[in-house]
Amino acid sequence: MRVMVAGATSVPGIALLRELNRRGHDVVGLTSRPEKTPQIEQEGAKPVVADVFDRRHLDSVMTDIEPEVVVSLLTTLPKYGPKRIKDFEPARKLWGQGAPNLFAAAQHAGVRRIVAESVMFAYGYPTSGPAMMDESDPYPGPPPKGGEAMLAALRGMEQAVLTSGEHSDTEGIVLRYGAFYGPGVPHDELFVRLAKWWALPAMTGPGIASWIHIDDVATATAEALGKGRGGQIYNIVDDRPQPFAGYVRELSAKVGRPRPLPVSHRLVGLVASYPATAFGATWLPLSNAKAKAELGWTPVPRV
Repeated sequence: MRVMVAGATSVPGIALLRELNRRGHDVVGLTSRPEKTPQIEQEGAKPVVADVFDRRHLDSVMTDIEPEVVVSLLTTLPKYGPKRIKDFEPARKLWGQGAPNLFAAAQHAGVRRIVAESVMFAYGYPTSGPAMMDESDPYPGPPPKGGEAMLAALRGMEQAVLTSGEHSDTEGIVLRYGAFYGPGVPHDELFVRLAKWWALPAMTGPGIASWIHIDDVATATAEALGKGRGGQIYNIVDDRPQPFAGYVRELSAKVGRPRPLPVSHRLVGLVASYPATAFGATWLPLSNAKAKAELGWTPVPRV
């Protein structure tokens, strides 16, 4: 299968190129930065340089390549994660302008399927909810303080994908990933270093997050290319939602360090308001049952 991966040199992009190449697909990696093309070639894919904000050029590239499936990994955030809502501005622009250009070019070229990256926070930022949250209620939670435009852009991107098959021959699938961890994930590698120095506090709070190893991101996405149903959302998360403090305690134990010191999410909020809300107060224990049943995928146990 010929697959175009947009955002090919992102953290999930590199893992996905490697997985698709391993499975024998004909893979094209799209990037806006010429200096990134060696990374794409290193993973066995053909690099193509194009700016997703240039619709005309994108149409030409899509027509020339003729992919069967386009995977959109068009998200950009600070290397170690957003600290404030304003850090989402580049991502908001991609979700609101760049991604729709990519989808329109795919529809124009007659691409069979779009598989698009989203994140667990597309559910919003509820402070309570069911013990496990599935895909049946796609938007139950409100935005974070000051994040109305950001969340609207993310959800708007999702809707553009989910409704694509209603007005074109290009069906769309949305994958909502949990918080990444594993090799090559910058914030996780930073946390490992801090844990080794006993300098990573366990942020406390009532929030619950869902997590996903970067290798499981790649395998789930690869399965969705052929097995996902058009117009559907899938939660791509591991089997154990847990609070941030639980993640930090497990990480500290793995590197042989003492139990980390607890710090209230309210105190963290004084210096980093977004993570204090997203990981200290937001309730997002996501179920992966639908992805397991329909994609034939399961995350690898790593505890």
